Amino acid sequence: MAVVLKILIMDDDKIDSITISRSIAQSGIIADVDTVFSAKEGLVLILSLQYDLIFLDYMMPDTDGISFLKKIRDLEIETPVIFVTSQGDEKVASQAILSGASDYIPKTLLTPDGVSQSIRNAIKLHESLKLRKITELELKVNSNRLLEAQKLAKIGTWEVNLSNNELFFSEEFFTIFEVEKDNSPTIEFINSCFTNPKDLALFEKNLNIVKRKNKEVQFHHSITTKKGNIKYINQFIKCLNDEKDKPYKILGTIQDISEQKRTEAELIKAKELAEEAVVIKEQFLTNMSHEIRTPMNGIIGFSKVLENTKLDNDQKQSVEAIKKAGQNLMVIINDILDFSKIEANKMTFEEVNFSLSKTVISVIELLISNAKEKKIKLLYDIDSNINDNLIGDPTKLLQILLNLVGNALKFTEKGFVELIVTELQQTATDCLLKFSVIDTGIGIPEDKIDSIFESFNQASNETTRKYGGTGLGLTITRKLVELQGGKITVESDVSKGSEFSFSLHYKKAQDTIGNTNDLDDKKVSPEFLKNIKILLVEDNELNQLLAIKVFKKWDKEIDVAANGKIAIEKITNNNYDIILMDIQMPEMDGIELTNYIRTHMGVKANTPIIALTAHATVGEERKCIDNGMNDYLSKPYDFEVLLSKLNQNLKSSKVQSSVLKVYKNPEITSENLFDFKYLKDLAEGDFAFIKNMVALFLNNTPQTLDAILDSNQNDDIKVLNDEIHKLKSSLSLLGITKASESVAIIENEMLTNPLGDLRKEEVVNLNEICRLAIKQLELIEEF
Repeated sequence: MAVVLKILIMDDDKIDSITISRSIAQSGIIADVDTVFSAKEGLVLILSLQYDLIFLDYMMPDTDGISFLKKIRDLEIETPVIFVTSQGDEKVASQAILSGASDYIPKTLLTPDGVSQSIRNAIKLHESLKLRKITELELKVNSNRLLEAQKLAKIGTWEVNLSNNELFFSEEFFTIFEVEKDNSPTIEFINSCFTNPKDLALFEKNLNIVKRKNKEVQFHHSITTKKGNIKYINQFIKCLNDEKDKPYKILGTIQDISEQKRTEAELIKAKELAEEAVVIKEQFLTNMSHEIRTPMNGIIGFSKVLENTKLDNDQKQSVEAIKKAGQNLMVIINDILDFSKIEANKMTFEEVNFSLSKTVISVIELLISNAKEKKIKLLYDIDSNINDNLIGDPTKLLQILLNLVGNALKFTEKGFVELIVTELQQTATDCLLKFSVIDTGIGIPEDKIDSIFESFNQASNETTRKYGGTGLGLTITRKLVELQGGKITVESDVSKGSEFSFSLHYKKAQDTIGNTNDLDDKKVSPEFLKNIKILLVEDNELNQLLAIKVFKKWDKEIDVAANGKIAIEKITNNNYDIILMDIQMPEMDGIELTNYIRTHMGVKANTPIIALTAHATVGEERKCIDNGMNDYLSKPYDFEVLLSKLNQNLKSSKVQSSVLKVYKNPEITSENLFDFKYLKDLAEGDFAFIKNMVALFLNNTPQTLDAILDSNQNDDIKVLNDEIHKLKSSLSLLGITKASESVAIIENEMLTNPLGDLRKEEVVNLNEICRLAIKQLELIEEF
């Protein structure tokens, strides 16, 4: 489709106007032509309409063409203009072009060809000028953008022409160096701004490298501006080559990174402050632990001493209340310290052989008294297919289970709490175990389940008031599970109970766990202390008195030194077999005293030293061992554990040559009703373990038998099956063969004829066997 040009003819001579119009029409150019005979009329049309081209007479009645052209250009009207004049000299043409005309045509050439050629030239020139202006505008915009970007990024540029050493500095360069822009740029000026001679030498070295090797170089340095301010600069230099591949120009950029440097310095300072805060926090926790544990050691210790004296009922209750309050405080302290370890990413995990069943039974033993007080059944069940000998961290597993089972007992007023261990997956070398703690307690509202794992949080304020606690127990438990690659889940119904479950991977131990922990597990007789000379270094009078009383209970007198100076004097004048060392003391602490003993006490330098410390933060045990101590015991310590550690360290140092004396297992027989071989093999000579297993059976079995009889009478097969299953493992453990045979009959009947009379009769028979076993076991226990 042809383009129609909008053309305006401005000429006071009507003949010329007609001639131009006719020539346009005959030229083949399609145009819409308007004609005016004065500048005034023309200006009105130009301001109201948009023309593609204007024919302008050089001489108008009310103005001349040059003046009119300047006027419309001042009005920013860029329409191409062709001057028409009867004057044919070059002067007029030059004036017209300089004033902004696109072309010039004498009236003698107003032929169709002449007009056509002039129109085409004018349009083409106009388009070219318009394109050039657009390009110039874009270049200007881009240049402004670059300048603004350089200002924002604080980047300046400089150039060196290698042929004449002329320099160019950008606007931002002057800004960075804080000098006026009218200064002449020189290399000497740049050199004069270097703060450090080493930086100047680096700059000159890099310039030479760029020149000689045509390499690109980036480096950092500082400068002192003309106003005396120190700035940090990131500089980049490269070389440009000519067509003969010879260097002809060096380009450089400088970026002011002073703010970045200041930010880095602030971050470093903040990091140092944060690290210092962590150290202060850990030191605070260490001191807090010491300051609280030291008196707590005395409180719990003396309550244990009082327990073994003659007390009336009121006194027994008071002592028990003191002991329980002390133990609760220790739980809170341990929670805070464990939480601190986890927050600091300093929680570590062992990879040692351990017995799964012993770990689970330890949980039951430690919490059974709590269950008895509340008259709640405390049950456990371990899948018989699980390999008992595992590799992992038994201490952390014990902590997790104690927390979950202890929590369940705390929030259960009636019914039972049960710990169940099942196997989810297994290979020849590994197994995935699921631990579930089920209770019939108060339950947790659905909208509170997620929040119970948050730090310092419990299900409600009422829970905190009624049951106490820090709100950290479940937080720590979840972290301990997650740090070992597991995940803890909760299912709960309000007023019905809860189930906490988690799964952990363990490696299977290839060899049966031996007697590596025999000394820890067996009850040690204090008889080995008879000929042993012991020094206690302790500044706290309460703990001195407690230790004296404990050893007096073992018919043993000990020496006491209240500080390091007295201890050195006593060690010099006596031959001690072992030293019990407090860590935090005035004048000379336990670490310093130990170092002195190891380096200045001659033949006595190798005397075994056990650290007795109230510190319980990460690395405290390692710190004691690394500084020459033989063992570590955290306050408040268990008397039996202290006795065991004394025994172990004396034996390992060969100071004490007498044989360790432990209680021997009494022979247990009972008219073929029991076979204790399996239990004895499992206990590996640990009589205390056997006694605990028997105690658990005596405590739990009567309630289980009552539930079995009730469900048998009511034909409640599900409950009967569950209760029989719980009893089954205990019967096998104690070797009550007749009862196990009875259980097999009952289980078969529940599968084949669950409502038959044989099942009911056999349950009655099982009850009689178990009741008899209980009576006989009570006699053996008394024996």
